[in-house]
Amino acid sequence: MEGCAGWRWITRRFLLAVAIFSLASIADSATANATKQAPRRHKVSHAKKAAAAAPARTYTDGRLYKGALIEDADTGRVLLAYNADMEWPPASMAKMMLLLVAQEQISQGRFSPNDMVRISERSAHTGGSRVGLKEGDIYPLRELIKAALVKSANDAAVAVAEKIGGSVEAMVRMMNQRARELGMTHTEYQTVDGLPPRPTHDADRTTAYDLATVGRAIIRETNLLEWSSQESVDFDGGVCMLHNTNHLVGHFDGCDGLKTGFTYQAGFNVTTTAKRGNMRIIAVVLGAPSNAQRFAQAAKLMEWAFDHYTAVSLLKSGEALPVQVQIRSGPAIRPVAASDLNVVMRKTDVSSVKLVYDIPPMVEGPLRPGDPLGRVTVHSQGEVLTEASAICPIAFTTPSDQVVTEGYNAVAAPAP
Repeated sequence: MEGCAGWRWITRRFLLAVAIFSLASIADSATANATKQAPRRHKVSHAKKAAAAAPARTYTDGRLYKGALIEDADTGRVLLAYNADMEWPPASMAKMMLLLVAQEQISQGRFSPNDMVRISERSAHTGGSRVGLKEGDIYPLRELIKAALVKSANDAAVAVAEKIGGSVEAMVRMMNQRARELGMTHTEYQTVDGLPPRPTHDADRTTAYDLATVGRAIIRETNLLEWSSQESVDFDGGVCMLHNTNHLVGHFDGCDGLKTGFTYQAGFNVTTTAKRGNMRIIAVVLGAPSNAQRFAQAAKLMEWAFDHYTAVSLLKSGEALPVQVQIRSGPAIRPVAASDLNVVMRKTDVSSVKLVYDIPPMVEGPLRPGDPLGRVTVHSQGEVLTEASAICPIAFTTPSDQVVTEGYNAVAAPAP
């Protein structure tokens, strides 16, 4: 039984999985005392301090997962990393890059969500998880994207690839090119769906760091969370319902994505995200031993992050900075923040945060609105957490002999 034809059977399996997940979460509420720190950082962070307190456990002391990562979805700042640079098969999480590229192509106007896609023989005969597409059938592109995301349908993924790339092979090249552009240095795609060429051999490779990177790009550049945030969505105008493979959606406060993956070699994996207030995090769990455990462990890691970290808003886009810059033979001006400046940090470190204004005391003029004047960096406990550009708010051409030198490398604490 497959696809939409078996939706009642799928519903029963879904409800059973939710029940198992709930029981596993209760039974596994104890946490370990320490985790191993990954040898490199994704972004400057307190990852070492975080790892010492986080509820991460390994195959050696609980057989719960092979690798894990938690990071701030806005800046990529790592809050916890365990084997996060270990190369691992993404399984169906390869579809994250497929769908990112597809959505970017749509955003650039090369395709429309309403474009009709004729199902090829290759798509119709793709194995694994499917929605039962038949050769010669025609579907809107958006419905196939939805099926590949929510149900992880391999037949739909191949159909999307053939529409966007012209062929599966061309789409794989586009996916690898986009991975390189995003700095995903340990990722290599050979498929568009993560389906192994044979049961015990996965062709694709990635890392938890790289999965979080593509997850951030999806959040930042697409509207895919509109579908991944739902426990079930209709397919093809309500012909059937697609039930979300991510069982944290609807069961973990704030969870609205992203993607699961499973093969025999990879085990059970998930890249998930949740937002509470103005704080959004991404968690990756690789190689969990069961369907229930990947969700139970991801939920623990995210709950730990929300318990120990907070999002602090330091500057708003366009806000005047408390420093001055002298325009040579012109007036003194106050630069403004080019963007919002927010940071996710440990709740115990909030009082130590400082803003450093790396802005020269004098510049040549005239200036135009938006011209760069320096940067503002956020420091805490000896680390640089994030930064924003300082720019000119308006153009100045009025002559003046006044010289103002304050502001270069000035340090200020944010207002309480």
